[in-house]
Amino acid sequence: MRVYLRKWKDPAGRQRQGKTYWVLFYVGGRRHHVSLGTRDRRAADLIAAARVRREEMKRAGITSGFEDHDERPLDDHVKDFLATVRARGVCAKYLADREKCVRAFIAHRGAKKLKDLDLASASAWLNELRATGLSHRSVNTRYAALAQFGKWLVTARRWAHDPFEGLRPLNEAEDQRHVRRALTPEEAGRLLQAAAERPLRQAEEERIHAGVSGAERERLLRLGQTRAVCWSLMLGLGLRAGECRRVRWQDVREGVVHIPAASAKSRRDQSVPMPQRLAVTLAAFKPRDAQPSDTVIPPGAFPNGLTFDKDLEAAGIPKRDASDRVMDRHALRHTYVSWIAASGAHPKTTMALARHSSMELSARYTDLALLDVKGAVEALPIPPLGPRGRSAKMSVRKQGHGTCSESA
Repeated sequence: MRVYLRKWKDPAGRQRQGKTYWVLFYVGGRRHHVSLGTRDRRAADLIAAARVRREEMKRAGITSGFEDHDERPLDDHVKDFLATVRARGVCAKYLADREKCVRAFIAHRGAKKLKDLDLASASAWLNELRATGLSHRSVNTRYAALAQFGKWLVTARRWAHDPFEGLRPLNEAEDQRHVRRALTPEEAGRLLQAAAERPLRQAEEERIHAGVSGAERERLLRLGQTRAVCWSLMLGLGLRAGECRRVRWQDVREGVVHIPAASAKSRRDQSVPMPQRLAVTLAAFKPRDAQPSDTVIPPGAFPNGLTFDKDLEAAGIPKRDASDRVMDRHALRHTYVSWIAASGAHPKTTMALARHSSMELSARYTDLALLDVKGAVEALPIPPLGPRGRSAKMSVRKQGHGTCSESA
């Protein structure tokens, strides 16, 4: 084993000497030449001896499996982690979010190796983000990324323990900043009518002198119908925007809309029963030359969030209500869940139709303003109170006993 400072000549021919020590040794005929990363000679000797010992144990088959990984650059582990997540078939947005969060912490920590990751620094980072005004939900997104990365390190046998094991998520209910509300049936009707009529009406208002040709009128009417059908699908089936975008005509059959695993958020094949009224609407909307593999909403015609906001404005529906609750495209799914709950369906039924993993999640999607809460309270079988605070039934029973005793 040789521990030394590297020497070389610069382009001018001058002798140069490095400041950190290197070690050169052989184990089983294999040459090892690595930097020890220290300027102290005594520390270099200790590190070099440990490296030689570790290589000897590895050659003898006596190793825990973690020695090779703690010396690898942290970026290599992150790339392998992302490759593992990608292999699960997650969407690109999810993968990009995980990478962004993990790399943001690593950059903040200045970490280079696995040993630089620890619970204290992660907790301090999340607390700093929270102090800057970041919402609890946004902080929890970063927590979830770190927790997933930490568990992967253990599962992939990259590290002996999870460096983020003690992290805990924040209570998002204490800091809700984007609370959605549900549409009433009357508001939903106005929204669909406004979506169907707005393209043509807007064109007529902008082209007062030129007017709208017959072919252009037909195109704008079809565009309005497409938008109205899109909002109807999300209202009547509880589809998310991505699921609605990928629904094909072959997925609509026998009164049921089938959602392939590639489109569903849960990555499982799912089915949603379709209301008869919506089935009639789709049948009338379907083009004669439509192919089974064609999407119900044609490519390029799927309305975005800005289009939804304009349809809301045309329908006279405020973006935010008096309680600062928001109405956006995903609120149509909240509307679907709320309407099911308002119909008196069992919570299990609501959860199944919404394709949620728990009843608690379905409850968060339910707008209590659409439920008959007062009627449910009034329906409680509370017995009326008689004289002196006693119930009427108890009062009658007491009177009956008194009569019997007087007769006796």
